Amino acid sequence: MTEEHDDKDRLFVTALARGLTVLSAFRSGESGLSNQELARRTGLPKSTVSRLTYTLTQLGYLSHEADSGFYRLGLAVLELGSVVLASYDVRRAAAPLMREFALSHNVSVSLAMRDGSDMVYLETCRSAARVSVQLTVGSRVPVATTAIGRACYAGLGAVERARLDVELANRYGDEWPAIKNRLDAALTRYRERGYTSSFGEFVPEVMAVGVPLPSPIPGQPPMSLNASGPAALFMPERFEQDIAPALQQMARRIVPGAT
Repeated sequence: MTEEHDDKDRLFVTALARGLTVLSAFRSGESGLSNQELARRTGLPKSTVSRLTYTLTQLGYLSHEADSGFYRLGLAVLELGSVVLASYDVRRAAAPLMREFALSHNVSVSLAMRDGSDMVYLETCRSAARVSVQLTVGSRVPVATTAIGRACYAGLGAVERARLDVELANRYGDEWPAIKNRLDAALTRYRERGYTSSFGEFVPEVMAVGVPLPSPIPGQPPMSLNASGPAALFMPERFEQDIAPALQQMARRIVPGAT
């Protein structure tokens, strides 16, 4: 993919793109990855991966375990992540309200921002329930099947939503028509009620509703909020009648004029 891009754009630095691809291969909760596993995930030759991991280790973006030979993300990545999170002022305003909401309603609450066809979590406050979506800051979830993603989708303008449809069609292939039908239904629900939902679609045991959150700063990507809880404790009607209106109210406290 990087070579293809390079053929079309001479400003594109393939070596840099490959290095970032290696960093993007790491996932939350993993103890470490070998060069062989990184090569498998990235599709890059193992010899190329070995040079990249050596370079990234020297720069502090990876750390190397001599005994196992595995690599972990380094402190330099953490420093960059901290800078990114600090740049979103809405997160600081949202966090205390989210904690209060999670405790008072016994649900988990999350704030996320769209990145392509995924949502990336910026903040999350878990409920005390034994069953919940175990996601942390930096976790990624799909736009198409989650309440938080559908809320972001519903909050987009028509032109941007059409662009996202193209990305989603490329991602899902033959599954796209059915997924598009569910997204259209979510959009209709949002226009009628001001929120979206995903009842057991992303994680079978979890109920969730979501609302879009306009960025208070021009140029920042759109965000959205969700509230989720275990199906063993919550029926969809509870979310529709109680949780969703409360989530809408919290969104308006965070960003006046939100849905």
